[in-house]
Amino acid sequence: MATFIPPARTVMVGYGKMLLNTMNPYLPPGSVVVVEDPDIIVKRDVHNDFAALPCVGSVVAARYHRGEDYVEAVEAHLGDAPVEMVLPGLEYGVRGAATLAQRWGLPGATAAAADRLTDKLRLREAANAGGLRNPEWTEVFGPGDVRAFADGEPVVLKPANRHASLGVQILPAGADIDAAWATTVAAQDSLMLPDIDLDWRYAAERVVTGHEYSVEVLVQRGAIVFRNVTDKLTMPGRHPVELGHVLPAPIPADLLAAFDDAMASLVKAIGFSDGVLHAEWIADADGPVLIECAGRVPGDSIVTLIDVAYGGDLVKAMVSVLSGREPALPTGAPMGAAIRFLTVEPGTVDRVDGLAAAQAAFGVLRAGVTVGPGDTVAPTRSSWDRVGDVVATGADATAARAAAWAAAETITVVTTGAES
Repeated sequence: MATFIPPARTVMVGYGKMLLNTMNPYLPPGSVVVVEDPDIIVKRDVHNDFAALPCVGSVVAARYHRGEDYVEAVEAHLGDAPVEMVLPGLEYGVRGAATLAQRWGLPGATAAAADRLTDKLRLREAANAGGLRNPEWTEVFGPGDVRAFADGEPVVLKPANRHASLGVQILPAGADIDAAWATTVAAQDSLMLPDIDLDWRYAAERVVTGHEYSVEVLVQRGAIVFRNVTDKLTMPGRHPVELGHVLPAPIPADLLAAFDDAMASLVKAIGFSDGVLHAEWIADADGPVLIECAGRVPGDSIVTLIDVAYGGDLVKAMVSVLSGREPALPTGAPMGAAIRFLTVEPGTVDRVDGLAAAQAAFGVLRAGVTVGPGDTVAPTRSSWDRVGDVVATGADATAARAAAWAAAETITVVTTGAES
């Protein structure tokens, strides 16, 4: 695929390896400047990864999780070099990328929107002010606050400013709140975090009953130019880990219209200008209720599913938007696409059966397992605990789902010595 971005600098805040792999064909060799915390550079062995990424030219070691010291470091590194675009490589880079883009007059989320997208409590405040439906919520500072808010009823406890599903728990009535609080506070991904003290916030929310969806949009100058709705399967119980995605979601026209209205209201409420939003909703009898929203490309292979189903290239379209160009956009989804994640009982892996059959199954684009004999599997409490996936396509979303689910059923990961 031909390069279409001129040889100016692209600044990525937070090392997004998968995103860089996707963008590599679009960008000139040596054009990307990666901003990453010095602790994380060592933990993730960032420098050694660059050999396989010709688009990356340099890395700036600077702290961006707290404060804005990174601004001076990045500008000193760039000197007079022109900058074509700025983007986050991962969740923790959203605020830094938006700050730099706004400072340099480039397309981006806006600093105000980034503050709301990286703190679920600020997001709730903005969404409430914008008239969106939210669950009842409050900030909590300890188990006593959670207990008082729950008042004997089920409650959702979550970190307000961490990424993925780390620490999110749906607590039934009568749950041990003290133990739950300790679990949520302790849930941190040390690989993605610097070895410094960070300020963490926590939220408690009423449980919303309904079906979960996500909506992915590309926004340019405050207007939605592309929208997809994804049907989601989540694990029941205390840890709502996502187990599958199907798109475009086969939903009634009135619900689709409700999502369109809700996303337009959300973009306006948070003051978002340019980039990708990935918002999660629960649809109850009265329509969509906002659960959370990320200001970055979605994970969980949703971008792959969108590209397969719509026949487009979402990341390339985002690159066009963030570099001030008009994106090439699909007009519809001629196919369906789905992913089914694999989870197993915790313990030591004895063997993996059925993988070759799954890979050869009709409609399957990819099937893989990330564990093998002798590996230890933890209980499934976050996305990182899943052990593989199957991606499939079909004539529509229903057919894609059937293909992915059927192929996943053929894979068996046998574990022994399960943890209690």
